[in-house]
Amino acid sequence: MIDKRILNELRKEQQNLTRIISDAERQLRYAPPGSLQIRKHGNGHQFYHRDNPKEKNGKYIPVAEQKKVISLIQKRYLTKIISAARKQQNILNAFLEKYEEEALEKVYEVEGTVRQSFIKPVILPDDQYINSWQSVEYRGKGFRDDAPAHYTQRHERVRSKSEMMIANALLRAKIPYRYECPLELGNHLVYPDFTTLRIRDRKQMYWEHLGIMDDPDYRNQAFQKIRLYETNGFFLGDDLILTMETNRMPLNLRIVEAIIQHYYL
Repeated sequence: MIDKRILNELRKEQQNLTRIISDAERQLRYAPPGSLQIRKHGNGHQFYHRDNPKEKNGKYIPVAEQKKVISLIQKRYLTKIISAARKQQNILNAFLEKYEEEALEKVYEVEGTVRQSFIKPVILPDDQYINSWQSVEYRGKGFRDDAPAHYTQRHERVRSKSEMMIANALLRAKIPYRYECPLELGNHLVYPDFTTLRIRDRKQMYWEHLGIMDDPDYRNQAFQKIRLYETNGFFLGDDLILTMETNRMPLNLRIVEAIIQHYYL
Protein backbone atom coordinates (compact mmCIF):
# COMPACT_ATOMS: atom_id res chain seq x y z
CA MET A 1 0.00 0.00 0.00
CA ILE A 2 1.75 3.12 -1.26
CA ASP A 3 1.25 6.57 0.21
CA LYS A 4 -1.04 8.48 -2.18
CA ARG A 5 1.33 11.43 -2.12
CA ILE A 6 4.08 9.17 -3.48
CA LEU A 7 1.79 8.13 -6.34
CA ASN A 8 1.08 11.79 -7.06
CA GLU A 9 4.81 12.50 -7.07
CA LEU A 10 5.35 9.64 -9.54
CA ARG A 11 2.70 11.13 -11.82
CA LYS A 12 4.40 14.52 -11.56
CA GLU A 13 7.67 12.84 -12.50
CA GLN A 14 5.95 11.41 -15.58
CA GLN A 15 5.02 14.95 -16.60
CA ASN A 16 8.51 16.22 -15.80
CA LEU A 17 10.10 13.54 -18.00
CA THR A 18 7.74 14.45 -20.84
CA ARG A 19 8.80 18.09 -20.49
CA ILE A 20 12.51 17.15 -20.47
CA ILE A 21 12.12 15.06 -23.63
CA SER A 22 10.14 17.78 -25.38
CA ASP A 23 12.67 20.51 -24.50
CA ALA A 24 15.61 18.36 -25.57
CA GLU A 25 13.97 17.45 -28.89
CA ARG A 26 13.24 21.13 -29.53
CA GLN A 27 16.91 22.02 -28.96
CA LEU A 28 18.07 19.19 -31.22
CA ARG A 29 16.18 20.71 -34.14
CA TYR A 30 18.82 23.44 -34.25
CA ALA A 31 21.83 21.14 -33.82
CA PRO A 32 24.26 20.65 -36.72
CA PRO A 33 24.20 17.29 -38.56
CA GLY A 34 26.74 14.58 -37.84
CA SER A 35 28.85 13.89 -34.78
CA LEU A 36 32.10 14.91 -33.13
CA GLN A 37 35.34 12.97 -32.89
CA ILE A 38 37.91 14.01 -30.28
CA ARG A 39 41.59 13.13 -30.61
CA LYS A 40 44.46 13.66 -28.22
CA HIS A 41 46.98 16.14 -29.60
CA GLY A 42 50.06 16.99 -27.53
CA ASN A 43 48.83 18.43 -24.24
CA GLY A 44 45.42 19.19 -25.67
CA HIS A 45 42.79 17.88 -28.05
CA GLN A 46 41.69 18.32 -31.64
CA PHE A 47 38.10 18.11 -32.82
CA TYR A 48 36.77 16.59 -36.05
CA HIS A 49 33.30 16.84 -37.55
CA ARG A 50 31.98 13.56 -38.93
CA ASP A 51 29.11 14.64 -41.14
CA ASN A 52 28.85 11.18 -42.69
CA PRO A 53 28.77 8.11 -40.36
CA LYS A 54 30.84 6.20 -42.93
CA GLU A 55 33.67 8.72 -42.60
CA LYS A 56 36.54 7.41 -40.52
CA ASN A 57 38.27 10.66 -39.63
CA GLY A 58 35.97 13.54 -40.33
CA LYS A 59 36.83 17.17 -41.04
CA TYR A 60 39.11 19.10 -38.70
CA ILE A 61 37.35 21.92 -36.82
CA PRO A 62 39.61 24.95 -36.35
CA VAL A 63 39.62 26.98 -33.13
CA ALA A 64 37.72 29.74 -34.92
CA GLU A 65 34.73 27.35 -35.22
CA GLN A 66 34.59 26.44 -31.52
CA LYS A 67 30.83 27.00 -31.46
CA LYS A 68 30.39 23.97 -33.73
CA VAL A 69 32.30 21.85 -31.20
CA ILE A 70 30.04 23.04 -28.40
CA SER A 71 26.91 22.39 -30.48
CA LEU A 72 27.97 18.85 -31.38
CA ILE A 73 28.88 17.99 -27.77
CA GLN A 74 25.55 19.38 -26.59
CA LYS A 75 23.78 17.37 -29.30
CA ARG A 76 25.36 14.14 -28.06
CA TYR A 77 24.39 15.02 -24.47
CA LEU A 78 20.77 15.85 -25.39
CA THR A 79 20.45 12.61 -27.38
CA LYS A 80 21.55 10.63 -24.32
CA ILE A 81 19.20 12.62 -22.07
CA ILE A 82 16.26 11.77 -24.30
CA SER A 83 17.18 8.08 -24.28
CA ALA A 84 17.55 7.99 -20.48
CA ALA A 85 14.35 9.97 -19.90
CA ARG A 86 12.34 7.67 -22.18
CA LYS A 87 13.68 4.64 -20.35
CA GLN A 88 12.62 6.10 -17.00
CA GLN A 89 9.27 7.12 -18.46
CA ASN A 90 8.60 3.60 -19.75
CA ILE A 91 9.32 2.15 -16.30
CA LEU A 92 6.96 4.64 -14.62
CA ASN A 93 4.24 4.15 -17.21
CA ALA A 94 4.36 0.37 -16.85
CA PHE A 95 4.17 0.60 -13.05
CA LEU A 96 1.37 3.19 -12.85
CA GLU A 97 -0.71 1.40 -15.48
CA LYS A 98 -0.62 -1.85 -13.49
CA TYR A 99 -0.70 -0.52 -9.93
CA GLU A 100 -4.18 -0.45 -8.42
CA GLU A 101 -4.38 1.88 -5.43
CA GLU A 102 -7.21 0.11 -3.62
CA ALA A 103 -6.49 -3.49 -4.64
CA LEU A 104 -5.82 -4.70 -1.07
CA GLU A 105 -8.91 -3.01 0.37
CA LYS A 106 -11.11 -4.53 -2.36
CA VAL A 107 -10.16 -8.07 -1.31
CA TYR A 108 -12.16 -7.50 1.86
CA GLU A 109 -14.93 -5.45 0.26
CA VAL A 110 -15.94 -8.14 -2.26
CA GLU A 111 -16.22 -10.91 0.34
CA GLY A 112 -19.80 -10.07 1.25
CA THR A 113 -21.26 -9.28 4.66
CA VAL A 114 -21.43 -12.90 5.92
CA ARG A 115 -17.76 -13.65 5.27
CA GLN A 116 -16.74 -10.15 6.38
CA SER A 117 -18.26 -10.83 9.80
CA PHE A 118 -15.73 -13.67 10.30
CA ILE A 119 -12.70 -11.95 8.76
CA LYS A 120 -10.13 -9.96 10.65
CA PRO A 121 -8.97 -7.80 7.74
CA VAL A 122 -5.31 -6.97 7.26
CA ILE A 123 -6.24 -3.64 5.66
CA LEU A 124 -9.59 -1.97 6.16
CA PRO A 125 -11.12 0.37 3.58
CA ASP A 126 -10.50 4.00 4.50
CA ASP A 127 -14.00 4.70 5.78
CA GLN A 128 -14.00 1.67 8.09
CA TYR A 129 -10.46 2.42 9.27
CA ILE A 130 -11.43 6.00 10.07
CA ASN A 131 -14.55 4.90 11.94
CA SER A 132 -12.51 2.42 13.96
CA TRP A 133 -9.84 5.04 14.75
CA GLN A 134 -12.41 7.68 15.62
CA SER A 135 -14.39 5.37 17.91
CA VAL A 136 -11.55 4.92 20.42
CA GLU A 137 -12.79 5.94 23.85
CA TYR A 138 -10.62 8.08 26.12
CA ARG A 139 -10.85 10.55 28.96
CA GLY A 140 -9.39 13.98 28.32
CA LYS A 141 -8.42 16.67 30.78
CA GLY A 142 -11.11 18.46 32.74
CA PHE A 143 -11.87 22.19 32.66
CA ARG A 144 -11.68 24.63 35.52
CA ASP A 145 -14.98 26.13 36.57
CA ASP A 146 -13.80 29.62 35.61
CA ALA A 147 -12.34 28.59 32.23
CA PRO A 148 -13.90 30.25 29.15
CA ALA A 149 -16.16 27.98 27.13
CA HIS A 150 -15.34 27.54 23.45
CA TYR A 151 -17.17 24.94 21.37
CA THR A 152 -16.26 23.49 17.99
CA GLN A 153 -18.60 22.67 15.13
CA ARG A 154 -18.49 19.13 16.49
CA HIS A 155 -19.94 20.50 19.75
CA GLU A 156 -16.89 19.64 21.83
CA ARG A 157 -15.39 22.01 24.30
CA VAL A 158 -11.86 23.33 23.74
CA ARG A 159 -9.68 25.77 25.65
CA SER A 160 -9.24 28.68 23.27
CA LYS A 161 -10.51 30.36 20.12
CA SER A 162 -7.35 29.24 18.34
CA GLU A 163 -7.96 25.59 19.23
CA MET A 164 -11.53 26.02 18.04
CA MET A 165 -10.16 27.39 14.75
CA ILE A 166 -7.83 24.40 14.33
CA ALA A 167 -10.55 21.87 15.21
CA ASN A 168 -13.02 23.38 12.75
CA ALA A 169 -10.39 23.53 10.00
CA LEU A 170 -9.54 19.85 10.55
CA LEU A 171 -13.23 19.01 10.41
CA ARG A 172 -13.72 20.90 7.14
CA ALA A 173 -10.72 19.11 5.63
CA LYS A 174 -12.14 15.76 6.83
CA ILE A 175 -9.06 15.05 8.94
CA PRO A 176 -10.01 12.74 11.84
CA TYR A 177 -8.85 14.02 15.21
CA ARG A 178 -9.16 13.46 18.96
CA TYR A 179 -8.99 16.41 21.29
CA GLU A 180 -6.71 16.05 24.32
CA CYS A 181 -6.42 12.29 24.04
CA PRO A 182 -3.86 11.11 26.67
CA LEU A 183 -0.45 9.96 25.43
CA GLU A 184 2.33 8.34 27.47
CA LEU A 185 5.75 9.79 26.80
CA GLY A 186 8.15 7.73 28.86
CA ASN A 187 7.07 8.19 32.48
CA HIS A 188 4.99 11.24 31.64
CA LEU A 189 1.33 11.45 30.67
CA VAL A 190 0.59 14.32 28.30
CA TYR A 191 -2.55 15.50 26.55
CA PRO A 192 -1.75 16.61 22.99
CA ASP A 193 -4.14 19.29 21.83
CA PHE A 194 -4.99 17.23 18.76
CA THR A 195 -4.18 13.62 17.95
CA THR A 196 -4.77 13.44 14.21
CA LEU A 197 -4.91 10.78 11.51
CA ARG A 198 -3.30 11.42 8.14
CA ILE A 199 -5.53 9.28 5.98
CA ARG A 200 -3.29 8.88 2.94
CA ASP A 201 -0.74 6.81 4.86
CA ARG A 202 -2.75 6.23 8.09
CA LYS A 203 -0.08 7.95 10.14
CA GLN A 204 -0.98 9.26 13.58
CA MET A 205 0.34 12.77 14.19
CA TYR A 206 0.17 15.17 17.13
CA TRP A 207 -0.68 18.85 16.84
CA GLU A 208 0.21 21.12 19.73
CA HIS A 209 -0.88 24.75 19.80
CA LEU A 210 1.26 26.97 22.01
CA GLY A 211 -0.98 29.90 22.71
CA ILE A 212 0.77 32.18 25.21
CA MET A 213 4.34 32.28 23.96
CA ASP A 214 4.93 35.80 25.28
CA ASP A 215 4.56 34.47 28.84
CA PRO A 216 8.00 33.30 30.10
CA ASP A 217 6.67 30.54 32.38
CA TYR A 218 4.35 29.19 29.68
CA ARG A 219 7.18 29.36 27.14
CA ASN A 220 9.53 27.34 29.35
CA GLN A 221 6.84 24.71 29.92
CA ALA A 222 6.23 24.56 26.16
CA PHE A 223 9.92 23.97 25.44
CA GLN A 224 10.02 21.24 28.08
CA LYS A 225 7.03 19.57 26.45
CA ILE A 226 8.62 19.74 23.00
CA ARG A 227 11.82 18.23 24.38
CA LEU A 228 9.74 15.46 25.99
CA TYR A 229 8.27 14.62 22.57
CA GLU A 230 11.71 14.58 20.98
CA THR A 231 13.32 12.37 23.61
CA ASN A 232 10.52 9.86 23.05
CA GLY A 233 10.92 9.69 19.28
CA PHE A 234 8.33 12.24 18.14
CA PHE A 235 9.92 14.88 15.91
CA LEU A 236 8.74 18.21 14.59
CA GLY A 237 7.50 17.99 11.02
CA ASP A 238 7.25 14.21 11.15
CA ASP A 239 5.05 13.09 14.05
CA LEU A 240 4.63 16.51 15.64
CA ILE A 241 3.10 19.75 14.36
CA LEU A 242 3.38 23.02 16.25
CA THR A 243 1.48 26.27 15.95
CA MET A 244 2.08 29.16 18.29
CA GLU A 245 1.01 32.71 18.93
CA THR A 246 1.50 35.76 21.12
CA ASN A 247 -0.83 38.65 21.92
CA ARG A 248 0.72 40.67 19.12
CA MET A 249 0.90 37.79 16.64
CA PRO A 250 -2.26 35.68 16.96
CA LEU A 251 -2.83 32.51 14.99
CA ASN A 252 -4.79 33.02 11.77
CA LEU A 253 -6.86 30.68 9.64
CA ARG A 254 -4.65 31.02 6.59
CA ILE A 255 -1.70 29.52 8.48
CA VAL A 256 -3.84 26.69 9.85
CA GLU A 257 -5.18 25.80 6.40
CA ALA A 258 -1.69 25.96 4.88
CA ILE A 259 -0.42 23.53 7.54
CA ILE A 260 -3.29 21.14 6.85
CA GLN A 261 -2.63 21.32 3.11
CA HIS A 262 1.10 20.68 3.59
CA TYR A 263 0.97 17.84 6.09
CA TYR A 264 -2.31 16.06 5.44
CA LEU A 265 -3.59 16.52 1.89
